[in-house]
Amino acid sequence: MKFVTVSELRNKATQIVAAIEDTREEVIITKNGKPVVLMRFITDEAFSLKDTEKE
Repeated sequence: MKFVTVSELRNKATQIVAAIEDTREEVIITKNGKPVVLMRFITDEAFSLKDTEKE
């Protein structure tokens, strides 16, 4: 599991997301040294925008 600061996420968001896609490794985002967000890869089967659309 990798740890990234909020500032680092702001500056490198595209690279961080690409790394998550490639490695499937979870990333913890920290703010003031404390974990605040978990970023992880999800599959199309696990999540579909079609499921959340309202008709």
